[in-house]
Amino acid sequence: MKTTENLNQAALVKSWPNEFEITLSEDIENLQVKINDSQISKGQPWNSNLIVQKLSSKHWKITVEAGRHKTKEVANWFKSKITGGTALGCDTSAALPNELNFSFSCTFSFVLHGVPVLFSNIIIAQGNNGSNNWWIGSANLQERNNGNFLFSDNKRIKFNIHCFDVNGFNFKISLGDWMQSLPPDSHITNLSIPGTHDTGTYRLSSADFGARCQNYDIFQQLEDGIRFLDIRLKNNDGNASDPLQLYHSIYNCRVSFGEIMKSCIDFLAQHPSEVILMSVENEQSGQKISNNFIKYLQKYPNSYYKGDVFPALDKLRGKILFLYRFAYEPVAGFENDKVGVMFGRPWKDNATFESANTQGQKFQIEDNYKAHDTHKKADLVDKNLKLAVNTANTNSSPLFLTFNTIGMGGHTPYQYAWGGLGVDPEMNPWLMRYTSYSGKRSLGIIPLDFYNNGGNDNAIENGLLINIVNSNF
Repeated sequence: MKTTENLNQAALVKSWPNEFEITLSEDIENLQVKINDSQISKGQPWNSNLIVQKLSSKHWKITVEAGRHKTKEVANWFKSKITGGTALGCDTSAALPNELNFSFSCTFSFVLHGVPVLFSNIIIAQGNNGSNNWWIGSANLQERNNGNFLFSDNKRIKFNIHCFDVNGFNFKISLGDWMQSLPPDSHITNLSIPGTHDTGTYRLSSADFGARCQNYDIFQQLEDGIRFLDIRLKNNDGNASDPLQLYHSIYNCRVSFGEIMKSCIDFLAQHPSEVILMSVENEQSGQKISNNFIKYLQKYPNSYYKGDVFPALDKLRGKILFLYRFAYEPVAGFENDKVGVMFGRPWKDNATFESANTQGQKFQIEDNYKAHDTHKKADLVDKNLKLAVNTANTNSSPLFLTFNTIGMGGHTPYQYAWGGLGVDPEMNPWLMRYTSYSGKRSLGIIPLDFYNNGGNDNAIENGLLINIVNSNF
């Protein structure tokens, strides 16, 4: 005869299908989860054969058969496995679990935009705080002000992880520290660097006749992986403390240069492995901006690289490298040979051209912004990128700068970038397909309009930036 006590004991050792879910910001293929080690409360059933189910390329469900009885021993095992890292619990404000039903160490592997990605020693667990809530932790999971970041084994891919519901983990890709994995002796001329064209136009409206080229502010652009900024300036002598203003042609971007500098400095303080290349241009002929520009260098003397030639990457980390399109005029009493690198002159309008500065540094630039036929523009971009790949790693490698952008013509910059009203090919999807390969290729700097298609209730598309970054490895 089965007593109530026996029935309760049987219920305690029942094996349950325990499910947790993973959602991702990017499409992935072939997700595999391999258990390396596990801990479960004494006497409870355990099946190490996980079931991984693809709900979509961005949504996966993992099922593990196990008992549900929480103990401190399992929680202690979980905490011992994440030493040096941190943990996240669903539906709880606790930093760490006190009791858990079961826990296991596992390896996640998948393919992201054609690149194999591996995360070892991820610790997954289930507890119970009134519901069977799940935990994730790792020695490689690091807490920062703006999230909890999990690094891949080779440090090239990083996800910002958030919990949802009682059993869900969202993995959002982060390119905030992608330069961290580059060798210290890397040279700027041999890298692939995503950038933005007319970087400061994010406050302009669609009514400004196609002048808006970006949807996100500077800090967000940098967090998203952008490392080249295209800054166009005019004097604003009415503001002595912040005397330069961003413009796109005749359009006031309603962003001051002081705002740009603060965003860059704040970003580099949080990401000291990174480098920001900032092209600066005088946006109005007949005016001089050198005296006002120097005021920012004097105000932020530790923010920028002090030299006039490209050094090894390690000398640039945590700094802004200024690249001057305007004719910088020496200012009395200032170290004028330690303000950054001058582009070769002249800068030819609407052209593909080669130039060199007085230090002998060469530049190969594609900037046919009036090529309103995207077939023609794609062909020009293709030729410059192939030249970049074929001349990389030589003793006199030029700095390649290839604008994948088209100015206002029969369509807006957004339509040329992402399509609309018959634009074909769309420049950004075309370039994303073009860069969908594995292996290292030096592409140079590639400025983009609306780089991830976000900001207009559109789905975020990070594939292009990911492809350009992955070209470095």
